[in-house]
Amino acid sequence: MIRTAGAVLAGARAALRTPRWLGGERLGTLLQPPEGARPDAVAARGAVRSALFLVRLLARLPGSPWRDTCLYRSVAECLVLRRYGVPALVRIGVRNESPPHGPIVAHAWVVRAGCEAPAAPGLDALEPLRARA
Repeated sequence: MIRTAGAVLAGARAALRTPRWLGGERLGTLLQPPEGARPDAVAARGAVRSALFLVRLLARLPGSPWRDTCLYRSVAECLVLRRYGVPALVRIGVRNESPPHGPIVAHAWVVRAGCEAPAAPGLDALEPLRARA
C-alpha cells in the first residue's frame, strides 16, 4: 500500500496528541458528533493505520503516557478522521458482568456517520457513555 507523506504525518500528529485528549473535558468533545463534518469526506489512505501503529510503538517506551488500549487507539483514529472532515466519534461502552459486584467490562470504538454498530460482536450489550451536556 502506498501512503502519502501527508497521511503519515496526519496519523503521527493524532497519535502524539492522544494522551492530551484523555484528560479533562477534551474527551467529551470526541463523544459528541463533530460540527462541520462532511458525510462524503474520506481520510487519506494510510492515515489511520499510521496513527494506530505509532500509538502501539509509543506505548512500548518505558514510562510512556501512551497505552496500547482500545481507548487510546479509538481517540487516535477519531482525531485522524475528524482532521479530514469525516463525521466520527468515540463510543465507550461498559457492562457489569455479574451485578452488583462483578467485574466491569469496558471497550472503546469509533463510530462513523451512519454506522452505529460496535466494531466487534458482543459489544452491543455494552451501555454507551454519553458526554455531559
